[in-house]
Amino acid sequence: MGTDVEAIYQLMIERLNDFRQKRPYIEEIVTFCEKVLEAQREVQAEISVPPVRLDRAHMAVKTREGFPVLSREDFPVDRERSAKLLERLCRIGLGENPVLADGSKRLLEAMESGGVNLEGLFAAVVNDDEAGLEALAGELKIPPPVLKALAKLGLQPSLSASAAAATREVSLDGWNRPHCPVCGALPAMAALVGEEGRRHGLCSFCGTVYRLPRVGCPFCGTENPDDLRYFYGEDEDLYRVQVCDRCSGYLKILDTRKGGSVEALAVEDILTAHLDLVAEEQGYERKAPRLWGI
Repeated sequence: MGTDVEAIYQLMIERLNDFRQKRPYIEEIVTFCEKVLEAQREVQAEISVPPVRLDRAHMAVKTREGFPVLSREDFPVDRERSAKLLERLCRIGLGENPVLADGSKRLLEAMESGGVNLEGLFAAVVNDDEAGLEALAGELKIPPPVLKALAKLGLQPSLSASAAAATREVSLDGWNRPHCPVCGALPAMAALVGEEGRRHGLCSFCGTVYRLPRVGCPFCGTENPDDLRYFYGEDEDLYRVQVCDRCSGYLKILDTRKGGSVEALAVEDILTAHLDLVAEEQGYERKAPRLWGI
């Protein structure tokens, strides 16, 4: 099973164009996403990470038992090109909302003066080290969510390259669990695919698209129908939101039979933030971050 990363970039760009035509009032965020994708796409072609060497027989046993192929700390990262991308993303951020602009300015200045430990920053994001990230954010006087989002965007091409290499080595066709088969993270968003509406998730860390169980909450595992329900956005049957009264989590779901594509879920997630607001207003909480971290 392989992943054509370049094709995914193209599908995301096409989806952004769809949003631009149908929802001109979100032009600002669409343009920001385009700039980020353009920067990531250019760096993606240059990414060089060490080969992901896997014992296929051992990995087949791991995936059959429900264990991910890689642990997060095993993800190789092209630090040089991730740093190059991070600098470009900061320059993009200078023209955005005041919080992002200020954080981008501070990080850019720290990078230019050598006042930031980029290796420590990247390691904190990859290893989900919240304490380490908060310490770095405090030193730089940047809100932790802003610092984490910028770093995650800079790392994403490396993570995508490593995940694509892993899925070329191991078949994931039989996977049917709520967590990512590559890294073990939970889904950021989901999609219904094919005539039968098979449910697929977008990994919130490495970006792998994988098969989810058809029913149940991916966060606590309940399949009790009394715990689960759906709501739809106003005048929108393209999206539904599954909410769980057992764990108070929610999952946005795109029905690709009516539009969009599972490969473009990363931008779908950002451009459907209004559904997050509706879910949160009803008392539910997001259990996994967006792939882009914003």
